[in-house]
Amino acid sequence: MLANRSVQGLLLRRCLYRIPSRFNSSKAKDEKNHDDKSSEISKREKDLHDVQQFKIKRTTSKSAPAPMEFNGVEQLMKKNNKPYIPKYKHQRVTFEYPDLPNKDQYNTLNNKPKRISRWTRYIPKILTVIGVIWAGYTIKVWYLDDPEEGQDSNELLDPNEFHKFIVTHKEQIDDEHFIIELKSKYDRWEYSFATNPDKKSLWNGDHIWSVEVKQPDINVVRSYTPLPMYYMKSEYTRSGEKTPLLKILNPEVDDLDKNGTMCLYVKRYKQGEVSRYITDREIGDELELRGPTIEYKFPYHPLKKIHQRPIFKDLPSKVEPDNMIESIKRDSKLPDVDNMDFYAAGTGIAPILQVLFSKNPYLGYVNLHYSARKPGEIGVLSRFLFFLNKLDRISFHCHYDSEPKTILTETDIPQPAEPNYYSPKKLDEVTAQLSPQEALNVRMQVMKDEEEMKPEKVKKLIQSASERGERYGTALEQAMVTATKPKKSAALAIVCGPDGYVEYVSGPKDLVHKTQGPVTGLLGEKKWNNSNVFKL
Repeated sequence: MLANRSVQGLLLRRCLYRIPSRFNSSKAKDEKNHDDKSSEISKREKDLHDVQQFKIKRTTSKSAPAPMEFNGVEQLMKKNNKPYIPKYKHQRVTFEYPDLPNKDQYNTLNNKPKRISRWTRYIPKILTVIGVIWAGYTIKVWYLDDPEEGQDSNELLDPNEFHKFIVTHKEQIDDEHFIIELKSKYDRWEYSFATNPDKKSLWNGDHIWSVEVKQPDINVVRSYTPLPMYYMKSEYTRSGEKTPLLKILNPEVDDLDKNGTMCLYVKRYKQGEVSRYITDREIGDELELRGPTIEYKFPYHPLKKIHQRPIFKDLPSKVEPDNMIESIKRDSKLPDVDNMDFYAAGTGIAPILQVLFSKNPYLGYVNLHYSARKPGEIGVLSRFLFFLNKLDRISFHCHYDSEPKTILTETDIPQPAEPNYYSPKKLDEVTAQLSPQEALNVRMQVMKDEEEMKPEKVKKLIQSASERGERYGTALEQAMVTATKPKKSAALAIVCGPDGYVEYVSGPKDLVHKTQGPVTGLLGEKKWNNSNVFKL
């Protein structure tokens, strides 16, 4: 036991002696190594200093550029020998980016934030959609769509192309008869019309004209005579409380001929493709018209150049009197205009209504013979015929199949009178159909009439103002006086109606050669001929 303790004490003492020696030996070794490193560093610095101070003078060729000393290259070649000394305490360095110019402190405090609502969110989108749609529509209309026929025309009607009209009103008189009001679909023609309305207007009583209406399904056309009439509408008529009133176009009041408004008097036939197509149209539908086609031009008379009869109006009391016609005829040594007999059946009355209702109506007196199956087929048009009769411009005779005693017969037709005036062209046409003796008599009569109307005789005849003609306040006052005077027989006859009626009154037309054909029938029996009869 004691032996073991002595051994352990000996070992402990040995260990204690060894420990200092180890630490001392290590410390001496570290000091030695540190001295060696310091000497090595100083040696390196000395060598580096020697290298930097050493300059090599290079030998160059004679063509080489001159050397440049002290240009700072040596400074760039120096090596940074600053020793790296790490820091025991790490310090983080941060950098904050500056705010945007519009988000600085001033703007943030002064600018109020915008309120975003539902409208501010959707209005830009809605406006964008509207703009895109409008741009697309503009491109489609101006660049992609081809203009319709007649859209770019400067005329209301064109005889070479169809123009579209819109049905604005339809009045049904009975099961077969209708009055259709039409208005031009386009308005480009109004600009040229406004520059010269007297020349551009279609309504002129000096001739009879018609239009062709197309049935587009089968490409068939039929001719109809337009009337210068329109329906006066208001909020009461649109609501159905009142019926629109049919009126006559008045150029003095209705600008642009009521924007190209006209009426068609149409009869519906069971087998008539075009008539059924027209009468089936409703308000807002379209019809295609082509024209005008001059059907007949009245014989020339010099009085037409210097005088026009006052236009017919809706009320006789508003029609102006024709006070100047007698004095004009006397001063200009002109004869009267020939009176006319007009024979019409059914819708064939439309041509003479066009002449009487238009501007510059016929100057002569008209004997109108109207034939129909039963009374009431012309409907509201009878009111205007009554007014014309009161103004002493026409005499109206009705012939109905339902009343056999009134049917047109030979006793209703007078013999023709000699024309009051022969134009050179008309004189040649008349004398060409006569024998040499009859032609000579006609020419002698014309020369005799011209001799009686020489200026010196005219001056002798006109002695006072009363001889120039009476003055009337209204056309009705003038009609009360002129109605008592006898009327001359007609020198011109026009027939219009179905083929059977035309053949019964004046003989058939030569449809093969498209001529009038010889005058037979009732007029032929009364010695009328092709020089004074025309078949429409």
